[in-house]
Amino acid sequence: MVVCDVPKFIEPTQFLLSSSDDHQDSTLRKRKRMISNRESARRSRIRKKKHLGDLVLQVSQLVSDNKHMAINLKDTTQMYLNLEYENSILRTQLAELTHRLESLTNIINGFSSLSDNYGIEASIMWGMDDALLVHCDNMLHDNEHFMVEMFLN
Repeated sequence: MVVCDVPKFIEPTQFLLSSSDDHQDSTLRKRKRMISNRESARRSRIRKKKHLGDLVLQVSQLVSDNKHMAINLKDTTQMYLNLEYENSILRTQLAELTHRLESLTNIINGFSSLSDNYGIEASIMWGMDDALLVHCDNMLHDNEHFMVEMFLN
């Protein structure tokens, strides 16, 4: 036996009910979607407010950090300038002491050569005794040690 599906005849009241149910379903889906969209928009606004608050806090922190760094830079620059000034003074003193050492070395070398060439007469002629020459020689060595220490330190 062959069964054939024949479409049933839909009565007008069923069609109206079906159409009304579809309309209610559609309206219900629209309403649910609208509520869901509102909730999603509300959550989005909350996230944006939180993000904005985080950015405001970050800006505040960065401004504070920037102020501290500017103060540190100013202090460091001042310390650098002070050290540069002190270094220039020390360089000037080094030049003066080097010149003084050279002068003393020349004087002692001159006395030594006179003493070597003319013996005791030179020291008598210049009015100097051996103790003074030893003292000058000690000063020369002291200055040499001082100069070496300056370069090493």
